[in-house]
Order: sequence, then C-alpha cells, then structure tokens
Amino acid sequence: MKTKEELKQYFETGDIPKQEDFWAWLDAYWHKDEKISESAIDSVEKIIPNIVDETLLGHSISVSISNNVRKITQAAFQYSGMNYQIIEVNFNEGLEEIGMYAFEAQNVKKVKTPSTLKIIDNGAFNTQADAVYNADSLGEIILNEGLIKIGDYAFNCPRAKVKNIYIPSSVQTVGQNAFAIPSLKTVSAPAGMDLSNTGIPTTAIITYR
Repeated sequence: MKTKEELKQYFETGDIPKQEDFWAWLDAYWHKDEKISESAIDSVEKIIPNIVDETLLGHSISVSISNNVRKITQAAFQYSGMNYQIIEVNFNEGLEEIGMYAFEAQNVKKVKTPSTLKIIDNGAFNTQADAVYNADSLGEIILNEGLIKIGDYAFNCPRAKVKNIYIPSSVQTVGQNAFAIPSLKTVSAPAGMDLSNTGIPTTAIITYR
C-alpha cells in the first residue's frame, strides 16, 4: 500500500500520471459502497467505545467493550437522563485507559478492571447510583496489577456499598477524593503511598504493605 506522501508525488505539477498511479491512489481509500470490517481499522478503533454486546434488562443495561478498544473516551457512557442505566460492564483484555467521566452517574454494580488497564481517569466512575429507584449502587471494586493512575473522583460514590479496597502495588498516583466511599471498612495500599486527600473515611482501616 502506497503512503499518502508517495501518492502525492504522482500528481505534482507537470506530472503525467500512469494508469497504475491512479489505481494505487484508488486502492488506498475506501469507497462509500464498500463495507469496512472492524479488523481493517487500525487507529480509530483504539479509541472508539464500541459496544459489541448490549442487553436491556428493564431499566438497566449490560454492555461489553469490543476486544479491539484500547481507550474508552471521555464521557463515552456518561449517564444523561435516559430511562435506563448501565449496571454491568465487561471490560476487554487489551483495554489500557478509561477516560474522564466515562461511566459517570451510571449504576454499575461491580468494577473489575482487565489486566492491561493502566489509567482510570478523573471521575471515570463518579457517583454511581440508581437514578430510577434511588437505591444504593457499586458493591465491589477489583483493580488490576499493572494499573498506574487512579484519577480525581474516580470512585467518588456516596451511595456505594464497597467495604474493601485493594490498591495494586503498581499504582503510582491516587487522585483527590478518588475513593470517597463512606461504606469503606478496609484499604490495603502500597507502602509509602499518600492517601490523605483520597476521600477514604477516617473510620476505615488502612494497611500498608
């Protein structure tokens, strides 16, 4: 496949392009009548929050993230007043980043991050709660070894029921009010990590490993 720069050289002022030059140019682009397969896309697919499975359950929805997605973009699944909320998210292996406010104000019950995840950005799971029945939400958070950053307000959830948090040894930064969860009872963290502004309730027992 010819690069864009190579193709440009065939059509400079004074050039007389040959048949194969035109064909090379046409072969380098998609025609509107052609179907583009998911496997054929190399760059866009890595940031688009594709949903490969979507199951409606009354006022709730279960979603799975496509295997080729590397980053879930900012506010990709942010709740915006629909008559249903996301209660389950199945993350793909290969996912590296969950963007800012990606699932803000949804009703996710459990967050289990894939082994490839490196970043949970600001507000990614902020204020999980049931907007329909006003019930509690988010009962479990399981974070992967290899995770590096947990952003500000990432898990700021006053209505959560999470009791225990294990912060992997790979985590380098935990942002302001990242774990502002009143229900927390215990937190296990790497030795030397500063958790003073992370919102962890004063009643929770923090153990450093």
